[in-house]
Amino acid sequence: MSWSAFILAAAVALTMDASFMPVFEFAGVTPSLVGCLAAFVALHAERRAAWWGCWVLGLLLDLSSPVSIAGTVLFVPGPHALGFALGAAGVLSVRSEVMRRSMVAAAAATLAVLVLASLVWTSLWSLRGWWPDGEVPWAGNALVELWHLLLASAYTTLLALPVAWLLGRTFDHWGFPASRRRR
Repeated sequence: MSWSAFILAAAVALTMDASFMPVFEFAGVTPSLVGCLAAFVALHAERRAAWWGCWVLGLLLDLSSPVSIAGTVLFVPGPHALGFALGAAGVLSVRSEVMRRSMVAAAAATLAVLVLASLVWTSLWSLRGWWPDGEVPWAGNALVELWHLLLASAYTTLLALPVAWLLGRTFDHWGFPASRRRR
């Protein structure tokens, strides 16, 4: 995988998620281009590059989206990074069974990555909430927060169809193993 293409795409996705994607908010949920990019990388990159790429995307998401706990804004590296790494593992385990260049496969991979990342994120914060004086970044129940994240995952899956088409147009620039000439 071309890491320069990855860094450029990650910068664009993070910037768009922070600045432009709130325009598409519907019923309190916002889609995520970072999730679409993580699924694209997990579908096409070599195994090690897919793990590292998804982990880096999750870490960048952790560092770019602070959580507010008891009036304090914190940047907590870890929950999204671990969640996206698990999401990559889920996609890597089944990617040999799907047509990788299909937009439907990209949408399904996006759903898988984001559902697994949502489960990890909610679980880690819930564990922190069990500690004495443990605060969580949501008001109310963890299941309500998980439901909200799962709705955002489903909404992002709809967005993944055109994003997969756009990323597919740049496929030759990524240097994925399938795009190299075989000798």
